[in-house]
Amino acid sequence: MPPRCTSVGQSTILSLTADRGTGEAYCLAHHLTVDGDKRKLMVAALRYYDTFVKMDGAWLFAERLLYVDWIEERSSVMTDD
Repeated sequence: MPPRCTSVGQSTILSLTADRGTGEAYCLAHHLTVDGDKRKLMVAALRYYDTFVKMDGAWLFAERLLYVDWIEERSSVMTDD
């Protein structure tokens, strides 16, 4: 089975002008990897500090900074349910 990833997040716009904006996004990422019969789950609490720019009517990322608050690794067991 290939690695799997699921993320649950929330975004908040902190400031916005006609052509620039900043925001912060929070994410709890779950990464499952399988190596033979061994399964591992890595959970990470992430934050993104974003700067946006409006160009030709479209909002684009100008910069994205990633901060890792914590990471936890644990074994994972597959169930038959």
